[in-house]
Amino acid sequence: MKLKYLALSVCAAAFISCNSDKPVAADPTLKNILGDKFLVGVAINSEQAAGRDTSAVDVVRRHFNSIVAENCMKSEVIHPEKDRYDFSLADEFVKFGEDNGMFIIGHCLVWHSQLSPWFCVDTEGKNVSPEILKERLKSHIHTIVGRYKGRIKGWDVVNEAIEGDGSYRKSKFYEILGEEYIPLAFQYAHEADPEAELYYNDYGMHEPGRRDAVVRMVNSLKEKGLRIDAIGMQGHMGLDYPSIGEYETSLLAFASTGAKVMITEWDMSALPTVNRGANIADKVAFEKALNPYPEALPDSVSNLWNARMKSFMELFIKHSDVITRVTAWGVSDGDSWKNDWPVPGRREYPLLFDRNYQPKPFLKEILEPRVAKFYEFSYSIDNSMQRDSAANCQLSTVNCQLQNPVLPGCYPDPSICRVGNDYYMVNSSFAFYPGVPIWHSTDLTNWEQLGYVLNRPSQLPMYDGLRISGGIYAPDIKYNPHNGLFYLITTAVDGGGNFFVTTDDPKKGNWSDPTFLPEVGGIDPGFLFDEDGKAYIVNNDGPAGKPEYDGHRAIWIREFDWKNGCTVGKQKMIIDGGVDKTQHPSWIEGPHLYHINGTYYLMAAEGGTGPNHSEVIFTSASPFGPFKPCAINPILTQRGLPGDRPNPVTCVGHADLVETPDGDWYAVFLGVRPYRNGHDVMGRETFMLPVTWKENQPIILPEGDVITYTADRSCDPAPLWTANGLAKEAFFIRTPLVPRYNINSKGQLEMTASSTDLNQKRQPAAIGRWINNWTFTAQTGLDFVPQQPKDFAGIICFHDDNCYIRFGKTLDKDGKPVMLLETYSHGRLCSQAGSPLTRTDGKVYLKVEGDNAVNYTFCYSTSPKGNWTQVGEPVSADLISTQTAGGFTGTMVGIYATGNYTN
Repeated sequence: MKLKYLALSVCAAAFISCNSDKPVAADPTLKNILGDKFLVGVAINSEQAAGRDTSAVDVVRRHFNSIVAENCMKSEVIHPEKDRYDFSLADEFVKFGEDNGMFIIGHCLVWHSQLSPWFCVDTEGKNVSPEILKERLKSHIHTIVGRYKGRIKGWDVVNEAIEGDGSYRKSKFYEILGEEYIPLAFQYAHEADPEAELYYNDYGMHEPGRRDAVVRMVNSLKEKGLRIDAIGMQGHMGLDYPSIGEYETSLLAFASTGAKVMITEWDMSALPTVNRGANIADKVAFEKALNPYPEALPDSVSNLWNARMKSFMELFIKHSDVITRVTAWGVSDGDSWKNDWPVPGRREYPLLFDRNYQPKPFLKEILEPRVAKFYEFSYSIDNSMQRDSAANCQLSTVNCQLQNPVLPGCYPDPSICRVGNDYYMVNSSFAFYPGVPIWHSTDLTNWEQLGYVLNRPSQLPMYDGLRISGGIYAPDIKYNPHNGLFYLITTAVDGGGNFFVTTDDPKKGNWSDPTFLPEVGGIDPGFLFDEDGKAYIVNNDGPAGKPEYDGHRAIWIREFDWKNGCTVGKQKMIIDGGVDKTQHPSWIEGPHLYHINGTYYLMAAEGGTGPNHSEVIFTSASPFGPFKPCAINPILTQRGLPGDRPNPVTCVGHADLVETPDGDWYAVFLGVRPYRNGHDVMGRETFMLPVTWKENQPIILPEGDVITYTADRSCDPAPLWTANGLAKEAFFIRTPLVPRYNINSKGQLEMTASSTDLNQKRQPAAIGRWINNWTFTAQTGLDFVPQQPKDFAGIICFHDDNCYIRFGKTLDKDGKPVMLLETYSHGRLCSQAGSPLTRTDGKVYLKVEGDNAVNYTFCYSTSPKGNWTQVGEPVSADLISTQTAGGFTGTMVGIYATGNYTN
């Protein structure tokens, strides 16, 4: 998995070249760093265009290569009376752009607001006729565009014509001409300057109603043969709107029209949205609520604002193939139209530069990045350190040969299928990216990771705020012999619901983009491609009526039309509660439907994914039931066994079945290996057992039998990356909008330190792999020069945003270099230990070792020969165990870098 290096400023050659290991000289300005991706624009006012606001002019000239007129070309300014134009301010604006070699945008030709009062009415104030308005519109556009023909390169032709619900805005233009005024405006603009680019511009473009209406309108203009070059998405944002996902959905929808996309009028309010009616009776209280930060933003608000602005800038860079311009709506906070509105004295902080014309922290991260160079990262297991866990394998010889767990580490919810001699297996991946690890075997014993199914951001847009135990649950992989395609269906919990992807060959690593199935509710969908060419989806969801008890769930079925990629017909509930509803069975989930020798078998997990987890099975003569519990249930569980049994495997369930070419059957399922008092750090792992058939039903393990695991395998040092790219097992925390690393020709990984830290529920600069044994060693070499105390680079052991350990190089409060070890649990700093360094620069070596008692020891060395210095006391893994932290994942070990870019 080798990802193109698109780190914000590193790739743009601000300080580190993508093709060289040496620093290169470059002017760190926005237009130099981002100008090869899109135009970097700003709206300027008349004082700035005239050169009187010298501080703002310096910023504009230095950082921007495109300008747009803020107000001087709006109707009420440039055409104040029927027979009089005033071009004085517009001429100054255009001359400023030409003198500075900028791409000039005219804003705007047709807008219902700031419209000259005379434009649409007669001398008596009544609407003019359609013919008169057409003539006025044509004359207005021809005169203005014609004056600046060849000088202004692009025009916002029509502004804000669509309402949020998708209807046309009831402006004077619409009242008189209907929707015809829009194509007329584009026609007249093209006539006036056939070479100028023409745009439609609107706000709230993340709203589905407006999005769909704009797409229809643009397609209609194109069908009429009219020119429209780009759609302007006004970027007026707030701290709580829009979401990255909503904005990206609209961006891609607009790009699908064939028009380019421009981010226009970008600003983000840092103030809370206030209900005007809340304190309106108390004028003083109301105005105070609207102006909560009259002096400066609190750090907490500033940090949130910068994080969101950074995420959106990264989104724009990610889609620079379709975005041609990003324009800030003002130079500095002092210039914003949001100041003094809706009450005098209101002080806003929405723009890229502050009132002192200094770049905000998210811009400093682009302009002056800090880079951590990691020389290598290896992960290994020494078998001589293993605890005595394989001495008494209590199952069959076959079971011992399976080397359980077959997939050690956090690889839960396995699903398996076979085609010929090839077996394919997939697992849940939650909020980590890439998603859904996929494995291949020809003997059920030796498994090779092929990579990931969801290996493109377009397949897995998991962005800000998604909890680590959200994301991808319980994928199901099946082969459809009727069209030769493999299907994977899964649930994006908190992220879109149920969807499927397809491929003709899993070994190619090129699965389709998702097809979502909004009509399929709940979680854990699974496919059956039946012998007669029909197909079905089974899934977990709520019962038909009101749940009768906590954990009351049901299994549903509906037909799937694989020829058209959609469901058909109505869904039907086929399991209500579980095997015996009178016993209040909980959390029936993870269903798989099989058609074996004329009988339909429905297998599902019951009891929740904890110690009471089990697997149960039902039969029917029809896929739509009725389904009856088999005579022997459960067919797999470890509940009820002595808690003090040696080397326990717990929580087993969520199974899937596969038949070998010889007619033998096996089951894969999840299990947990607790090490002490129920604590585990590896999460749910994949186990496998042979299946026996008794009384015409499969049995994975007779109830009361004990599952054990083997531990007689070592792991030679495995790199997390090589010069050819990341290892197949490597992953990130959530989906990076832009990757923040580069692997140079020497195999060194250069990571741009992100202002996003591990506890912010975003996408930190971190790469890792799963810990898959209690005893292990992870080691790396690091070259990093911290500049402020919160700059930090090193090793992490990460369970989730609230529970993790970090060990690395930073500065102490006095600005002196130190190796620092910190542990966090439930969002609180639990412990801290440091060891001073003699110099800020220079290479250091770091390692973490897990021992037989499941404690983690952190050491560093300044010598490649490894004269190790331990920092702090060994850390108990209990701190980041599932029992302590909660959730469904194991522990990620890897590298990470964060930077403090505040002034």
